Amino acid sequence: MKALLIALVGLSLSASALADDTDADAQENIYASQLCHIVSGEQKTGDMQSYTEKMKSQLAASQSPSAMNKPSFNEETAQEVVNGWLELGEEERAKLRHDQQQCEQTVMTQFQQQD
Repeated sequence: MKALLIALVGLSLSASALADDTDADAQENIYASQLCHIVSGEQKTGDMQSYTEKMKSQLAASQSPSAMNKPSFNEETAQEVVNGWLELGEEERAKLRHDQQQCEQTVMTQFQQQD
C-alpha cells in the first residue's frame, strides 16, 4: 500500500511537471508568433527593448477586460525568443519577414538552441 501511495505521488508530480513544460512551450510559441507578426511589417531590425514592449502591448490588447484567466507576460521568455531573432543574420531576417510560418519555426529553433 505504501509503495502504491509513493508511486501515485511520483506520478502526479511528473504530470504536474509535464503540464508546466507544455504551458511554457505554448507561451514560447505565442511569443514567436507575435514576434514574427511584428517583424513582418518592418523594414529594419529593431532592438530587444522595442520588440519586448510591442509583444507585451499585443498581449494586453488581445485580452478581454472581463477575462477571468489573464495570462501574465513572461518578459524573460519573451526576451529569449527575441534574442533568437536577433541572432539571425540580416539577410535571413529579411527573408523570414515575408514567411510567417518559416519565421516562427526558425525563431523557435534558435530559441531552443539557447537552452
